[in-house]
Amino acid sequence: MTGGRGRVTAAGVAFGCALAYGALKLDWALGGTLLMRESPLPRAARDDLLHRTADAVLGHWMSVALAVVGMAVALQLSGRFRPHGRIRRGVLLAGSWAGCLFMVSRAIGLLGYGFCHDLRLLTGAVSVRAATTDLVRYQAGWDLLLWSPYWLVFGLCWGVAAWHYGRGRSAGGPGPGDRR
Repeated sequence: MTGGRGRVTAAGVAFGCALAYGALKLDWALGGTLLMRESPLPRAARDDLLHRTADAVLGHWMSVALAVVGMAVALQLSGRFRPHGRIRRGVLLAGSWAGCLFMVSRAIGLLGYGFCHDLRLLTGAVSVRAATTDLVRYQAGWDLLLWSPYWLVFGLCWGVAAWHYGRGRSAGGPGPGDRR
């Protein structure tokens, strides 16, 4: 990916990931259960999701709002859209890099879930209570094949889009979206 095309592609994939996440959380907030059982969560948090506790539903709505913000930021980073004027460059870059760091850390397993943790669970390197072995392995399999790759792609796209966006002015040329 070179220049503006790389930025637009990365920002577009980040937009798509935010849209998918927001749609999933909206489904959950409205009573759906798509991929809910496959979420790698501690049992108490999973039970809260399945029983639709007030805190869980509120969390879904907050996630929907966060996804909408993420979509707006992705559009801004792409240079294709300016919602209600300019968002401060430093805020965009700081938020994008923070999102990148969080999502990649989650995907790798530095935050408890992720590739490393899943592989350890699935190979038996981590012991779990016999009563929860099947559930834990089921969730680890889904995390290994769906959730961790999703978070890795999402996070890397934030990083690539932010990197291209940040280079827009430092290279001496016009910034992304600046009029020529």
